[in-house]
This record gives sequence, structure tokens and C-alpha cells, in this order.
Amino acid sequence: MNAGPRFHTTQSTPGRRSRKRGVIGVIFRDEQLLIIRRSMTVNAPGKLCLPGGGIEAGESEEEALIREMQEEITMDVTPVRLCHRSVTPWGTRLAWWIAEVDPNVQPVANPDEVSDIYWMTPTDIARASNVLPSLPEFISSWRSGEIELPWDLNQDAS
Repeated sequence: MNAGPRFHTTQSTPGRRSRKRGVIGVIFRDEQLLIIRRSMTVNAPGKLCLPGGGIEAGESEEEALIREMQEEITMDVTPVRLCHRSVTPWGTRLAWWIAEVDPNVQPVANPDEVSDIYWMTPTDIARASNVLPSLPEFISSWRSGEIELPWDLNQDAS
């Protein structure tokens, strides 16, 4: 029986606590993940990552997911399920949510937050440079079976 997503801590400073929480959108289309390149005016400028952002006071994870996807990629999403939890090296607790989008709608980057949008396979992501550390860690957890997603990752291996 799967008890649900568990936290994966990535090199956090021992004893350090953070109240900051974030949500990440895990969006698939044709067996590819929606990946953004962060704009040059935000934290971690120019890095590749999945879209997402902070959870505001009083907001549920699902509400934050819907708002952040609208802000970053101007897409309406339907939260499907939580698939993973992790903690960034700086202590932000992340909730990774699978989200559905209308297959006929294309994402549009909000240039204040996102410079480019890509649809990438896990192999494409593994070959990419300038990636936020949480993304390859997420792919690694998926490969090891810690995360269950809509398609078999190993079919993409090349």
C-alpha cells in the first residue's frame, strides 16, 4: 500500500526550519513534461525547471497550483493529485502536483517570470544544462520508482 508522497530532503542545513511552501506543476502532453526557462529577473535566472511558485497565506496547494500556472504560463489547469514532496536546500517545502490541461491550449510565457517554454522528455531533461537541482532529483526519484507518474519512464531511456 502506498502511503502517499514522502518528503525528499535535498542537502538542507540541519536544524534549519522554513515556513515557506511552494507548489510545482507536473504537466504532461504526448509523453513530455512542460518545462520552463526562468526569466532573467527572478530568482535562479535562466534555469530550466517545472513551473511553480510560492503558496500564499490561506491558500491550499491546489489553489496555489491553479494561480501559479495562470501567472507563469497563462494556462488553466485542473489539479489531479499530489505525486511528490521535497525540501529545497534553502528549506522551502515543495508539493509536486500532477495537473491536467486542455490539449488544444498552448502555454504562453509571462515574460516577467518565464523566458521560454518547452515540452521535454526525461532524456531531454537529463541532457539539458542550466537546470534547477530539484528537476534532475525529481526525475531520479521517478526513475527509482519513488514517484508514480502517468507513463513508464524507462520507455524513454536511450
